[in-house]
Amino acid sequence: MVAAKLQLLMAIGVALSAVQAGPVDNNHGSKGPSFNNKCVLTASGIINDMDPTADPCQDFSKFTCGGFDEQHEIPSEGSSIGAFDILSASNMRVLRYIVDASLGKSPKAAPGDVAAQNNIKKLQDLFSSCMDEPSILKAGRKPLVDEVQKIIQAFPASASPADKATLSKTLAQISKLGFRLSSFINLGVSPGSDNPLSNVLTVYEDGLGLGTSADYGDAELVKLYRDTAAAMFQVVFGEEDVAKRAQPLTEKDINKEWVDAAKEVVDFEIQLAGIATPDDDLWDPIKSNNPRTVEQLAALTPSIDWSIIIQEIGVKNTRPLAVSSVVYLTKLDAVLKNTSSRTLQHYFSWVVIQNLANNLSKPYTQPLDAYESVVSGVSANIKVERWKTCVSVVSRNLGQVAGHYFVEQTFKGNSRKEVMSIIENVLASYGKAFPTLKWLDKTTRDGAIKKLKAIVQLVGYSTDAPDVASSKALDEYYKDYTIATNDYFGNQFKHSVWSAMDTFRQLPLPVNKNSMGMVPSTVNAYYSPSSNSINFPAGILQLPFFNVENPEYINYGSMGVVGGHEIGHAFDNSGRHYDSIGRVANWWTNATSNAFDEKAQCYVNQYGNFTIKGPDGKDHNLNGKLTLGENLADNGGIKMAFSVWQSRAKSDPNGKKIKNFKLPGLDAYTPEQLFFIAYGRLWCNKMRPEALLNLIKTNPHSPAKWRINGVAQNSPEFAKAFKCKAGAPMNPNKKCEVW
Repeated sequence: MVAAKLQLLMAIGVALSAVQAGPVDNNHGSKGPSFNNKCVLTASGIINDMDPTADPCQDFSKFTCGGFDEQHEIPSEGSSIGAFDILSASNMRVLRYIVDASLGKSPKAAPGDVAAQNNIKKLQDLFSSCMDEPSILKAGRKPLVDEVQKIIQAFPASASPADKATLSKTLAQISKLGFRLSSFINLGVSPGSDNPLSNVLTVYEDGLGLGTSADYGDAELVKLYRDTAAAMFQVVFGEEDVAKRAQPLTEKDINKEWVDAAKEVVDFEIQLAGIATPDDDLWDPIKSNNPRTVEQLAALTPSIDWSIIIQEIGVKNTRPLAVSSVVYLTKLDAVLKNTSSRTLQHYFSWVVIQNLANNLSKPYTQPLDAYESVVSGVSANIKVERWKTCVSVVSRNLGQVAGHYFVEQTFKGNSRKEVMSIIENVLASYGKAFPTLKWLDKTTRDGAIKKLKAIVQLVGYSTDAPDVASSKALDEYYKDYTIATNDYFGNQFKHSVWSAMDTFRQLPLPVNKNSMGMVPSTVNAYYSPSSNSINFPAGILQLPFFNVENPEYINYGSMGVVGGHEIGHAFDNSGRHYDSIGRVANWWTNATSNAFDEKAQCYVNQYGNFTIKGPDGKDHNLNGKLTLGENLADNGGIKMAFSVWQSRAKSDPNGKKIKNFKLPGLDAYTPEQLFFIAYGRLWCNKMRPEALLNLIKTNPHSPAKWRINGVAQNSPEFAKAFKCKAGAPMNPNKKCEVW
């Protein structure tokens, strides 16, 4: 592999030396190779990631990513390394120069621009408070103890079941804290299923600290979790300040009171896991669409006063609430009737501890760090550079403000226009494909085309609520989130509360389709079924996903497929239940719906037979049902992106208008092959076995290897491009296809 790769890289080097004496020839109007700096980066990146000695027809993932696997090690502080991780790290370095005033490269506000001055100060003050580790250590555990005590005072403990009013007020109190992990009821706001232009209150099930109900069947993991909870109770409530200890807590250091409390909490969560709705049903927009009035909710859960909850969170609600599972609420009421208020007090305290403890200094988080180490495979002794933690905090808390300056630095020129053009062309490719599908009858096809034409594109950043390009809009948006330079815990807590209340403030407002649900620096993209929109933050619109200078076979093989993937979600097993304006509606005929299910089952079976090696050395199968939506989007997206690129290339064979010039060092590969290689290298990834096992349990995306190989197996275009023999591993006789 090394010799073959060196030959390819030398080809780039020799060619570059030939042009160093003169101006660079971009060759955008010819078939010759381009030596534009970005094109050289693209070419060298492809060559470095590849293993040219591997047979693409045997294992396309190894062919595309064998070099990546050999050259990259998983960072000691991380659970994986891949294209997404590398670009995220690059974006983080850009953000650091924006928020870290000590580096001397932070943005400056124009004289008299008060809004920009406020925005920059907030960014830098939050970053500074996070970097001030001596002050965080000096604050000790008191900030967390104070918040836990508020819950304890609001929710007295006894051996009897909880008082209805007290329980309801406490549930509202926790909802207003905006925690990542809420209690057994999680309140939110989202577009209504019948009228997606207006918002409704939502009621979701939550409260499982282990993440999935299946995890509570793992006795070893449950014990670790229970021991962690006991240790954290000792950290928070114990007489001794653990920061003054020479050694970490051991089992014998934990009082029996906290061991018993942890057991009560975990036993309660085991009951919640026993009544949890299957993930398949929660992902199903039909099964999870259960509008209920306050009166109907009261009948389902006599233990909870929903009127009190709504009053306490400070909203005026006149519409039915959107309930994810009626059965869960009914069973929950039975659990609550047999649970003491003492157990619930411990449980609510644990919810607060889990969400807020990581804002303390390291001596207080040691039990949580040790637990996370086992789950992720990352050593608890690894010290992450503090600036990375703090940049992440700023990006999370003030991501739209940071994004304003990130966009200024990274998303320039024609990038936005070019990306939108690619997406428009892939949209058109779907539109051309729908009439050719015999299993799609006219009624459903007309509905699909109507929905396709209504899809909204958001590229780069939000243009409203807030408008990321406007300093004034950003200043107004964050005006109620105040920052103190010497109170990191307080800044984090205030953001959590601000975020929750900002969510509830949306209830009476119309849904804004121009507001992107991700901050600009995010390396990701998504489809929103309720707004029928596809969203591409500026963070992902960079190499290796996109560059305006790349030839089209690279941009369409990467960004075109990403766009096609998100469009595909509009018609996957979940998205197809939403119509053109985002209503949950049955616009499919029974015959077409049945045909879809039959074709989709092929993917369930195919991906369900793929395996990964777990930390136990055993093979573990993917969940074909959990990953169905993403697999449909991957397969449909690449087909549509390839189709439109190929059509464009054939319309301009001499490359006079369309950029399909060669890349240096890659003459051995055709544009068709490089299209698929561009796709494959997006998913080059190495992951610790612990994290990989957790991924297949909880994540709707297939592991990287199977995102590459699964798509290759189903693509006749791939088999043709690489001349794979029928029956080869990457060209099986049976292929899955929906779109």
